[in-house]
Amino acid sequence: MFGPNVTVATANHPIDAELRGRGLQYNKDVHIGSNVWIGAGVVIVPGITIGDNAIIGAGSIVTKDIPANVVAVGNPCKVMREVGEHDREFFYKNEKIDWENLSN
Repeated sequence: MFGPNVTVATANHPIDAELRGRGLQYNKDVHIGSNVWIGAGVVIVPGITIGDNAIIGAGSIVTKDIPANVVAVGNPCKVMREVGEHDREFFYKNEKIDWENLSN
C-alpha cells in the first residue's frame, strides 16, 4: 500500500562533478517486500530493500535497508519498533480491534 506523493527513485548521479557534467547517471533497483505499507510523502532512494510486512511512516526518507516486520520512521528513516502482539489487539492507539465483527 502506498500513500499519496510517494517517490521511489531508482536513478542517481555521481558525486564527482566532472562525471555529473558529462550527464552520467546510474540506476539501482529498489526492492519492496510483500504486504508493505508506505505512508504519504515517503522518499525511497536507489538501491534500497524494504522487508515484508514493514511499515514506513509518512514523510520518511529511506536511505538504508529496512528489515521485515518493523515500523520505521524519520529522516533518515530508522526502525522505531517491531510489529508485535500489541498490534493484533489494538487498531489505533488504545482502540481495540473487534475481530469478531470485522468485514472483508
